Amino acid sequence: MSESVHGREVVALLAAQPAGMNESVLLTLVEQTFPVGLFHTCKVKGMDKNQILANMMTKGRIVEQDGILTAQTSCGCKHK
Repeated sequence: MSESVHGREVVALLAAQPAGMNESVLLTLVEQTFPVGLFHTCKVKGMDKNQILANMMTKGRIVEQDGILTAQTSCGCKHK
């Protein structure tokens, strides 16, 4: 049985870096922190690290400015 990490965990990981980071550094950190490599949101399951990053950026949870990604920590999903 494979495990999956919610996208909010990726946002929280980035939020812990107040200065933000570039995409490649974030993806490496995600891979090191969540070696299972499978991610989901409340609506979409079975994403890899690139797909969850794209999803979080599309939703405005992660934003890019001048090549640096930062987290927007307000969450629209209903989680515990």
